[in-house]
Formats: sequence, structure tokens, C-alpha cells
Amino acid sequence: MPLEQVLGVGVSIPGQVGPDGRASVFASNWNWRDVPLRDMLAERIPLPVHLDNPLRASTVAELWFGAARDRENVAVLTLGTGVGAGLAIRGTVYHGATNTAGEWGHTNLVIDGRQCRRGCVGCVEAYVGAPGIMHQLEEIAPDSPLLRPDDQTATINALAAALAAGDPVAEQVIAATGRYLGIAIANMVNLFNPQIIVLTGWVADSVGGHLIRHARATAERYALEEPWEGTEIALCAIDRNPVSLGAATLVMEGFLSAATTNGRR
Repeated sequence: MPLEQVLGVGVSIPGQVGPDGRASVFASNWNWRDVPLRDMLAERIPLPVHLDNPLRASTVAELWFGAARDRENVAVLTLGTGVGAGLAIRGTVYHGATNTAGEWGHTNLVIDGRQCRRGCVGCVEAYVGAPGIMHQLEEIAPDSPLLRPDDQTATINALAAALAAGDPVAEQVIAATGRYLGIAIANMVNLFNPQIIVLTGWVADSVGGHLIRHARATAERYALEEPWEGTEIALCAIDRNPVSLGAATLVMEGFLSAATTNGRR
């Protein structure tokens, strides 16, 4: 494709992107801090560069192509190694004052509870992220063959296969995890009052259906009745990588925004 036909480049990076989308990046997975990634890319790519994290990229994908189409108030909950929330208000992704909105995974769930990889104690991520699910499995059945201590993906996949086979240990692990998730979802419902909550991420892809079953029952108990009745909970149904799709859509949004602005001049 000729370069002049390319609208731009969309990049999604784990961690926190600076408020202007270019000043700095903090990615704990990679031990990056204050990396001017957008500027570095712009020096090498002669096209507009749109940079944000997977939470907001997934939210954009859901708003355009997924379960959140035609919805205005949306929460997209990403379940993986990390846990977070992309939020949309009146159909527009909410960034917060410093572009760090959505750190739902680091809100407190259990006082003096487990520690997550960021050092937070008792947060949502420590109980419903992949490491938290592995910890739950280890507590329930420390000698379980489902547990692969050095491989999160293999452990979650083994749990998914065991659930399909009706394994009671796997069901116990997911039931406990689902209850924690349900409390965290109830907090989101009470605070944010979304029309739809979409679960995405590789953990949701593997065991999300089972988690929702338990989470919904718990959330209904802890959420306020009126906002709960107005909230739908769904799994991501995008049949491709929603983060990559969202990053590409950021480019389209930037192009349309620029075209609209120029048209008003």
C-alpha cells in the first residue's frame, strides 16, 4: 500500500501513558519509566502516531465493533496478568486528569489481603488476575496437576479444560474467583452505573463464561438494585485481537477528528 494511503499508526502499550499520549510511558511489565515512546516512534515513522494503553484500546474496539456499540456508558474489564477497566462516558473514552483512569484492578477488595505485582495489598488484580487465580488454586489444592507454577497461560488453560470436564477443584477455584470478581463488579456498578460491562482479555477468553456465572450472582447481591437492573454483563465477542483493532481505530478517530476540525475552519 502506498504510504500516502496510510492514515497513521496506532500503538498500544501496557502500563500508563502520559497525559498527552507522548511524554512518558510507565510499563511495569517491562521495567520502563519515563520513556518518550511516541516521540521516539515519530522520529522514525513519517505518519501520525496514536498511542494509548490496552484498556482504552479495547474500549474503543468495543464501542465501534463489539458488545458496546450503540451504548454510551460502558466499562470494559480486562482480565489477564494485569486487571483494569476502560471507561466510556456518553460514548467517549474517559481518560481522567492524567490519562490514568481505569486502574480498577488496583482498587481495594480485601483489607490486608494478597499483594499484587505492583505492590498494592488486597486489590482486585491480586484476586482475579491470572496470578491471583493461580494463588487461589494453590490454596485450595497445592498439589493439583492443574497448577503450573511458572506458566500462567498453561495453568489457566488447564483450568478451562478441567472445567469443561467437570473437575470439582477447578470449579471451586473459579467459584471463589468469581465471587471476588462479583464484588468488584458491584462496586463498578454502584460507582459508575454503566449500561454494559464487557469482560475481555486472555483470562476472560479462557474462563470468562464460568467466571460470569458466579460473578453475576454475587454482584446482584452487593450492587444497588436500580443500577444493577440497568447493567448488562457480556463477554467480548470480537473475533480478532480487540487491542490491535482498538489501536487501529484510534488512528481512524484521530483522522476523523482532524477532518472535522479542518472542515470548521
